[in-house]
Amino acid sequence: MTPDTFDQLRLDDESVEPTAAFAARLRARIVDALDATAAAADLPRVQLNERSTTMTDTATTTSMTAGRQAASSLTPYICVSPAVEAIAWYVDVLGAAETVRYSGDDGRIGHAELDLAGNTVMLSDEYPELDVVSPTTLGGTPTTLHLEVPDVDATYERAVAAGARVAEPPRDESYGARSFSMVDPFGHRWMVQTPIGSPTLDEIQTATTGYTVSTPDRPAALTPASVVELGYFTLGLPDIAVAGHFYGQLFGWATEPGNMGDGYAHVHNTKLPLGLTTGSPTEPPTLYFRVDDIAAVAARVRELGGEVLSEEVNDSGPNAACRDDQGRQFQLWQPAPGYE
Repeated sequence: MTPDTFDQLRLDDESVEPTAAFAARLRARIVDALDATAAAADLPRVQLNERSTTMTDTATTTSMTAGRQAASSLTPYICVSPAVEAIAWYVDVLGAAETVRYSGDDGRIGHAELDLAGNTVMLSDEYPELDVVSPTTLGGTPTTLHLEVPDVDATYERAVAAGARVAEPPRDESYGARSFSMVDPFGHRWMVQTPIGSPTLDEIQTATTGYTVSTPDRPAALTPASVVELGYFTLGLPDIAVAGHFYGQLFGWATEPGNMGDGYAHVHNTKLPLGLTTGSPTEPPTLYFRVDDIAAVAARVRELGGEVLSEEVNDSGPNAACRDDQGRQFQLWQPAPGYE
């Protein structure tokens, strides 16, 4: 099964205005939670004004709208003051696009989202009663926001003209980027870059003084180039001819005789190759995992507590029948030339 198998079944997310009943329930929960916190800490009660939600006219689905499926992600959420001016600055200078805004009746923005270089940045006005304050109130920020842009020099010119405080003007960095650093008028520090090359680690080290440049050692099994994937599988069925007709009508599979006689048929028009073999329909499929060095992987099977049950060399390449440390059987296959 390929990752896009069910793409045609996907429904696009749609922005949905919250119902009045939902808004009332949510507000009541927030008020109750704040009252409980204030009472526990002997703090004065904060009166929450009713809030209105203004949705920017956009087709972008945001994380605060209904219908978005939960997923693990990390999104910067910054406090700016005043938020209205900050949003306009980020749109004009950095090329952001506003996607949603929650405007409070007290004049503050409780939540807004920007699409910045294809990534979401969330922001709000200051809410000191909730310990939400901006860098201008704190007197600085320990956080730097990194932004990659198509033309770093053009962005630099706009930022300076719009009041940014430049920490470092644009310069070519040894790691393959042209970069500048600034603090925007709302106290947030930015590193803005445009890639200009792809130097090797040795080239970066040669051009870098005062630092030792290194990358963590990663086990070979974890590198993308060596991740093992399924290369072939077979389904066992009592009658291959009957199975070929059934699955041909059902799935559109086209079979052809294989090199194992009448007890085998190869399905040649699927993205993931597979075959039909004579066997019991109650047995699980036989899985063949494609590897580049079957001897090394077989040795690793043994090191991890598994077994190598048999090894043979066929026209299609070396094959090893294995069993993992819990008893599940599988096959290793190293394709011969012409079977790539």
